[in-house]
Amino acid sequence: MRSALFQSLLLITAGMSSTCSPISNLMADSTTQLAVDLYQVLHCSPAEENIIHSPLGVALLLGTVQLGAKGKALNEITQALKLQGNKDGEEFSLLQTLFSVTSEKKEFTFNLANALYLQEGFIVKEQYLHSNKEFFPTAIKLLNFQDTKACTEAISTWVENKTDGKIKNIISSEEFGPLTRLILVNAIYFKGDWKQKFKPEATHEMDFTKRDGSVTKIPMMHLQLRTKFGHFSDNNVSYQVLELPYKGKEFSLVLTLPLEDVTIEEVEKLITAQLIKDWFAETQEEEVEISLPRFKIEQTVNLQETLRSLNVTEIFSGGCDLSGITESSDIHISKAIQKVCIEVNEDGSEAAASSSTHMAAIMSMSHNQFVANRPFLFILKHNPTGSIVFMGRLANPDIQNIRRRDMESL
Repeated sequence: MRSALFQSLLLITAGMSSTCSPISNLMADSTTQLAVDLYQVLHCSPAEENIIHSPLGVALLLGTVQLGAKGKALNEITQALKLQGNKDGEEFSLLQTLFSVTSEKKEFTFNLANALYLQEGFIVKEQYLHSNKEFFPTAIKLLNFQDTKACTEAISTWVENKTDGKIKNIISSEEFGPLTRLILVNAIYFKGDWKQKFKPEATHEMDFTKRDGSVTKIPMMHLQLRTKFGHFSDNNVSYQVLELPYKGKEFSLVLTLPLEDVTIEEVEKLITAQLIKDWFAETQEEEVEISLPRFKIEQTVNLQETLRSLNVTEIFSGGCDLSGITESSDIHISKAIQKVCIEVNEDGSEAAASSSTHMAAIMSMSHNQFVANRPFLFILKHNPTGSIVFMGRLANPDIQNIRRRDMESL
C-alpha cells in the first residue's frame, strides 16, 4: 500500500526485475513527487480548463540537462528531481533500454520525441554525447536559430515524424530570438486498445456539467466491467477511483471522480504522492457500471514557467554553467516545451448516436456506478512498475474534445 507511486523512468525498461536497487528507488521517489508538483503548478492556472502533462517527459528533459550541468544549475535540477547529483549520471544508469518494451508491443501506440537543439557553431562534447546516448532517448541536433522559419519547420517536422503524425506544430517562429542558443523539446502521444472494449452502439449523447456549472452535450461511452474500484473520503471530501485496463496489461487509465456534491478543486487540494499511491493500492476488484466521455486532450506546456515555480531557474539564465555540454559559456536554455496528447474512445470502432434504450442492456445488476458526467482526474499508469506517464484533468469536454468524424482523419 505504501509502495512507490511512479516506479520511475529508471524502471520502465525491458526485463526489469521486481527487486529495486537503491538507485532505482531514489529515482522512483523523485518522479513521484515531481508528478504531483507539476500538477499542482498547472492546475492553479485559471486559464486552463483541461490539463495534461507528463512527469516522465519532464524528468527525461531535466536528466538530459543534468548530465551537462554544473554548479547552481546542477544543484537546482537534482533538488527538483530529489537526486544526489552524481556527475557520472549513475542515477540514470538503468535508462539504457528505456521504452524498448513499448516499441515491441502492438496493443498500444506510445510515441516519444525528446530532443536538445543547439545553435550551429557550438561544439557538443564527445563525453556528453556518449553519456546522453547511454542514459537517454534524447536526440542532440544543431540548428541555425537565426533562420526562424527553417527551425520551426525542422523541429515540428521531426516531432511529427517521431509521433507518427499525431503531434504537429509543437513550436512557432515566435519562440526564436537573436539570443536563442538551446531549446529543449519533449512530445509524447498515447493511444491504447481497451482490454474490454466499449460497444460503439451504446455510445450516446449525455449531459456533462462543466466546472463553471454550465451543461453541454457530449458522446458518453458505456460499459459494465469487473475492475479495480473504490470509494474514498478524505477531510469530508468524497470521491470514486476507477482503473480501466488496456489490452496487454501494460497500461491502465486511473480515473478519480468527485461525488456530485464535491467540486474537482476540493479533490485537487488533497492530492499528494502518498494519496495517489493509496488509490493504486486500495482499490478492489468489483463489478462497475461505467459511463465515460469520449475525449482527446492535447496540450502544450511552457516548461520554463512551470519549472521556475519548482525553483529550477538557473538553466534559463545567462551565465549558467552548462559546460558539460559545450565549452562555450554563452549558453543557457532559451525554451523548454512539452506537448502531450492522449485519446480515449471506444477503441477505434465507428460510434453512432443512439437512443437511451441502449442503457438498459448495459446497466444491469451492479450497484456500483461510475458516471463521469462532471470534471474528473485521470492518470495513465504503467502497470509493471506503477509509474505515471500522464496526469491530467478533463473539466470541459468542449475544449479539445474530439468527435468520431475528427478521429477518422487522424
